[in-house]
Amino acid sequence: MIDKTQYGAIPYSSTTMALINMLHHWYSGTDGNGSTVRTILFDYRKAFDFIDHEILINKVCRLNIPRSIINWIIDFLSNIIQRVKLPEDCYSEWGSVPSGVPPGTNLGPWLFILMIQDLDIDSPYLWKFVDDTTASELLPKGSVSKAQNIVDRVTQWSDENRVQLHPDKCKELRITFSKNPSVLDPLIVDLKEIEIVDNVKLLGVTMSSDLTWNVHIEEVLKKANERLYFLVQLKRAKVPLKELVLFYTTCIRSVIDYAIPAFYHALSKYLKKELVRLEKRAIAIMNPGTHYDVASDVLNMRLIEDHHDLLCSRLFDNMMRDANHKLAELLPPLYSSHHDLRKERKFNVPCTFTNRARNSFVFAMAAKV
Repeated sequence: MIDKTQYGAIPYSSTTMALINMLHHWYSGTDGNGSTVRTILFDYRKAFDFIDHEILINKVCRLNIPRSIINWIIDFLSNIIQRVKLPEDCYSEWGSVPSGVPPGTNLGPWLFILMIQDLDIDSPYLWKFVDDTTASELLPKGSVSKAQNIVDRVTQWSDENRVQLHPDKCKELRITFSKNPSVLDPLIVDLKEIEIVDNVKLLGVTMSSDLTWNVHIEEVLKKANERLYFLVQLKRAKVPLKELVLFYTTCIRSVIDYAIPAFYHALSKYLKKELVRLEKRAIAIMNPGTHYDVASDVLNMRLIEDHHDLLCSRLFDNMMRDANHKLAELLPPLYSSHHDLRKERKFNVPCTFTNRARNSFVFAMAAKV
């Protein structure tokens, strides 16, 4: 029932999978061929507040689901009223709510998913994460861009469904490694040019037009270093070591772990050392005098590089085991040979021309197994 471009609020899916899918196509599409990837990030103005109940109910009624569930959704959206609390115990009059879904409900994201279900474009590169919509055009060198058609289609769908795009917050990220990049016309939404950016926050990760990760890691380290202050305070309060380790892994290292499989293999040695350096600081706070090489045994904690390798391996193992996995279609074809090789290969990994493509999650992991 849910289209395969949707990654948000559905079981066995995540922002990490959406990012891996995006980066896989971007790395492959620009692998030493001079192509340009035009990526448009669409932003909706108060997306959940502008869901038209009549349009949504019509879409729900066309789904192959029990009538009792349809009636339940209709009842959920019917007779919603609200008022505004003003200062000094003063309230506005009650008014009906003809659009939107009550905030903070579990059903809200699902209703928006059903609302945006029929949004499609003339491009295989479309990713939805509830109300975050991202589309890309792969433009071979010397070709004519049709990215404006993608923008026009999304704009048309938005008008038909009474959902408002926010032109000032829509962004374009251009990815190219050509020495002579193509000169491209700006994209227009509601008579306004979409801003072209070198760095943009996408599903919680800062993407750069050169597909490097310095900016993102810098932001992550800044956030994690700020939280080290609380670790220091807990240490001064004589919190047990076990609890300190728990705080570090759940509140500090989790910041670094976010979506790490999507770009871990593409990190330079320098950036990986920066992550290790932060962990060494944390260990020095939790248990002063502990050498980093033995910290894993002393603190009963997997060190950060081993931890990230494990996160990548678990995700890739799930891809191999589950034929219905969201990323299973990205796996290279299985390798078959009639000869006995010293090192068995499971996948026939395509030949790549750049380290960027070679270090993408799928190709890097497929080359290991």
